[in-house]
Amino acid sequence: MANTRFQKTPLHYIQYLALKWFCVLFGLLPYKTAVWLGRKATGAVRFVMKKRFNRSVYDIRRAFPKMTEEEAQATALESWRNMGGILAEFIKLTQMTPEEFKKHSRIIGAEKMLNAQNVTGGIIHIGHFTNWEAFGLAGAVYGVDKAVLAQRVDNPYVDEETNRLRNIFTGRTFYSNNEDKPFFACMRWLKKKKMLGILIDQNAGSSEVWVPFMGRIAAFSPITALLAIKMQVPVFPVRVWREKDGTIVSEVMDAVYPPKEFSMENVRKFTKILVGYYEDWLKDNPGSWLWAHNRWKREAEGEAYLKAHPEERV
Repeated sequence: MANTRFQKTPLHYIQYLALKWFCVLFGLLPYKTAVWLGRKATGAVRFVMKKRFNRSVYDIRRAFPKMTEEEAQATALESWRNMGGILAEFIKLTQMTPEEFKKHSRIIGAEKMLNAQNVTGGIIHIGHFTNWEAFGLAGAVYGVDKAVLAQRVDNPYVDEETNRLRNIFTGRTFYSNNEDKPFFACMRWLKKKKMLGILIDQNAGSSEVWVPFMGRIAAFSPITALLAIKMQVPVFPVRVWREKDGTIVSEVMDAVYPPKEFSMENVRKFTKILVGYYEDWLKDNPGSWLWAHNRWKREAEGEAYLKAHPEERV
């Protein structure tokens, strides 16, 4: 039977029209007003999606056992509000000229990526913090010839529009869940000595490595480590935050170099090193991370697997 997951339906089109309406609405508003409205909207969604919001609070309490219930609630609320801020910022930023864009979103250390571009190439290691989409746009504005590895959303109309906006200043997207052999597409891109952005701080549904994250076992995709080791390219961790005035700042850290020899043990160890960056950022600013995502969905499965294969525990 044919896979109907990404086929267009009337409901998908209605959802797409709603997105376009939001884009028009936010486009008419001043930047800060649009961000304020976006934050308020997704903050209010917690009353509709109570189960998902409570899951966020539960995960926060597990990650930060010293937090009170009230502190965990506040952290979850900030995380949910951030989702609306991301949407509003993303829409507004895609409507700006490059010169205007830099007034709202800037990069510290962009020269590290530019120096690697066309020389070694490299992988951009970024997580679901603050506004990762703004960094993707900023990279293109600053002259980085990049592609991103992303998951296609089920609604093809929304996915096409999101992808168009994501690459509005140049760039391209590889899909990890709807593309023929995306690993090899990424390899070909890196062979051209270009930059490839990957987010691995989400639950891996298959081909996972089991790595502790905030004290709990989580399923991580090994693709960043695999590509870095196979292609011998540096990895550039990128941290994103907002200044008090709302300016989105992305800092490119110094390159992290992979092990010289390929082995699954080295893949697991290198993945753990990269995950450590996420842990440090999350501990420093827990409300900036996407807690709505069930990051430990396969925790019990991972614990059972590592019990049967203790040699793979890192």
